[in-house]
Amino acid sequence: MATARAQHTAARRQEMLAAYYDVLVDEGLQGASLAKVARRLGVPPSLLIHYFGTKEQMTVELVDFLLDKYRRGYGDRLAAIDDPLERLTAVLDTLFDPEYHQLLDDSVFYACFYLSLRNPTVRAQFATLHYASLELLETTLRECMAAGHLPPDDVHELAQLIETLEEGYALVIGGVADGDDRQALGAMVKRRARGLLGL
Repeated sequence: MATARAQHTAARRQEMLAAYYDVLVDEGLQGASLAKVARRLGVPPSLLIHYFGTKEQMTVELVDFLLDKYRRGYGDRLAAIDDPLERLTAVLDTLFDPEYHQLLDDSVFYACFYLSLRNPTVRAQFATLHYASLELLETTLRECMAAGHLPPDDVHELAQLIETLEEGYALVIGGVADGDDRQALGAMVKRRARGLLGL
């Protein structure tokens, strides 16, 4: 019984966070409110206050909810590829694919990222995702070098370089490049990244 109740509570929280995300897409962080989320769900605002307390706490939990989408959607799938060279190819294909960077609405992602600059909990959440991605890259590069697919090099530096290229690419396509330009830029950066790795 307690397990069923806990599952119901967790599912309800997920539903509320998904609705909050939709409100953020429509209204932005400044325009969003618990009342607007409640209206979208057809529930009293007091229910959201019961679950989350404040808009800021709901935003903190939303960040974890959204970053978990990246982990489940990409990180786990990529880490499950056994062959290291195949995994490295899939990682690079993913990191420099505009579709990967459109998993979340840019305005919501950057609003949450902005929050990380002043909220240590949100900063830690973003750091966790960053370091998980870095660890996947380092492990993959190390295995590729051990198998002779890549020349020996500093694994940590190479992984940081790839992460930096990916984050720069995300920033450019989020704010400047459109349509085909995003795809072309991703292809170019991926080609250069492969060259830096010796592929």
